[in-house]
Amino acid sequence: RDNMITPERTGRWPANFIHDGSDEVLQLFPDSKAGKPRDDRGTGGIWSGSDGTPCGPQYGDSGSAARFFYCAKASKTDRNEGLDGFEPKRDADRVKSDGVGGENPRNRSNTEKVNHHPTVKPTSLMRYLVRLVTQPDGVVLDPFTGSGSTGKACVLEGFRFVGFEQSADYVAIAQARINYAKQHHGEG
Repeated sequence: RDNMITPERTGRWPANFIHDGSDEVLQLFPDSKAGKPRDDRGTGGIWSGSDGTPCGPQYGDSGSAARFFYCAKASKTDRNEGLDGFEPKRDADRVKSDGVGGENPRNRSNTEKVNHHPTVKPTSLMRYLVRLVTQPDGVVLDPFTGSGSTGKACVLEGFRFVGFEQSADYVAIAQARINYAKQHHGEG
């Protein structure tokens, strides 16, 4: 098992790929096309044909395959570790009456969740990122801590962490997630 090639050993990240867009990097990817550009559609109404294709020009997208990205969501387990005893909330309940989203049924945060922060990052991604940019024994500063994914990652990677968050709800969530990581995976 020690001889296995893993993403950690080769420096590759399987689900989240980060690059700088330089010519040197883009040359490593094949050129690909999304189809032939088509502007021969009619202009009658929203749809021009019985096949449901829109009228007007179509995107004939082409270029390096590096233009495609995938970023996995944090799993429910990852989102909610350390939050036993927290009461589920809808993030929309926190929105002020003049805020965006409100009672819109299409609002993604319209369901109750224990960790109701709208942008919880996967811990594995944040572990990779803090390793990428932090020197050994370094300190990571997160001025927008949110639900604490970066702090949790720092505990698991052995870095010191300083976080700021203006929402008391999110501070409680972040502290619980970071403390759980300390007790179960980190410094104990």
